[in-house]
Order: sequence, then structure tokens, then C-alpha cells
Amino acid sequence: MFDTLLSLPLFQGLGHADLTRILESTRLEFETAHSGTIIVRQDQPCTGLTFILKGDVTVSTSSADRTWSVEEKLATPAVIGLEVLYGTLRSHRQTLTTCSETHLLQMEKRTVGALTAYFEVFRLNVMNLLTTSIVRHDLLHWLPAEKNLKGRIRHFMRTHVQRPAGHKVFNISQRLLGTYLGEDKRYVSRALHEMQKAGLLQLERRSINVPSFEMLLSAQL
Repeated sequence: MFDTLLSLPLFQGLGHADLTRILESTRLEFETAHSGTIIVRQDQPCTGLTFILKGDVTVSTSSADRTWSVEEKLATPAVIGLEVLYGTLRSHRQTLTTCSETHLLQMEKRTVGALTAYFEVFRLNVMNLLTTSIVRHDLLHWLPAEKNLKGRIRHFMRTHVQRPAGHKVFNISQRLLGTYLGEDKRYVSRALHEMQKAGLLQLERRSINVPSFEMLLSAQL
């Protein structure tokens, strides 16, 4: 139990005495979800934190009008819901679905508040995760301008993923992608086929499959 908690971002740095106190005085719900289980849904109200302890989970993020979406694998262990637990926008921004048997830890909002108030290390971990997320999001707006259409396509993808690594699937038509980029579908199609020829992505019906986002980011376009 101690090793499991210490593997989670919010519990790192806590001593065994603190962990013992937490286990004795708080309600922690450990669950096992089968493959294909939806853990949280996009736009569902966030009432607590969900910790992914072990397993494979797919993250799907849809546009506001539900015309396109991005699918990617979640790096685990991970904590879900921290950025929307407080404030005015308290709904999940993604849908998470298990791809294998997955071990979870559910923590109620009042428990999060109590741990934040009583344990300085826990409070610092919360602040660290939130500020890191804010800085990373802010840096995206200051990336160097891309010089061609292929670079702009890559920039569009980069600004719409949770993690700039791993396998991604963009469920979007070439026409709609062209609308976002302000380009004719013909030019977008030509650029995508050139990127496919270079082994950076695979074009499918109304979707773009990126096997390695790291390779796409490092490529000379």
C-alpha cells in the first residue's frame, strides 16, 4: 500500500508516518476496472480525483462542436481531475476508457481538501502539478512560427495533444483540417501525403494516425 501511494504524483515525498495517518483517517477507494470501462466522460462534473495506478487507458478529447477528436494513450501512474476540481469550470475535459484491466484509486473532493490543509508536502505537490500544467500550456503560444504548411499541420497537432509523445489518432477530415488552417483541402491533402511518404503518419478515412509523435516533432519539414 505504501509503495502504491508513493508512486502517485501527489503523495511523493510523504513519510511513512504521514502515509499511515492518511490510511487510518481518510477514505480511499481502490477499484479494478475491466477493459472497455469508461472512467470519466468529457463534460461530466468532476467531484473528486481519480488515480490511475496501473493499466492501459485511452484519452479521447473532442472539439466543442464534436466535429473532430484526438485519441492518445495515457502515461501511468497518473491523476485525473486536479485542474478542474476547483474553480468555475468543474467538468472533465476528456473521456478516459480502459484498454486492459486497470487499477484505480478514487478520492473525494473533501478528502483532497483535508490532505491539502494538513500535509504541506501534499499541498506543494498539488501546486507543482498545477503550475507545471499552466506553464506548459503557456509555452505552446510562444513556439516559433512554422515556415510551411506541413509545419503548420504539425503545430496544430502539437497544440491539441495532452502529451507530445507516443501514438496519436486525429479523427478529423482533411477538409475540416484545412478550415482550421485557412488552406484549401487540396493543399492540405498534398502536404499530408508527403508526410505519409516520409513515414511520419498514416492517412485513413477521416483520420490521421501518428505512430510516433516524437518522430513527427523531430522531423525536418
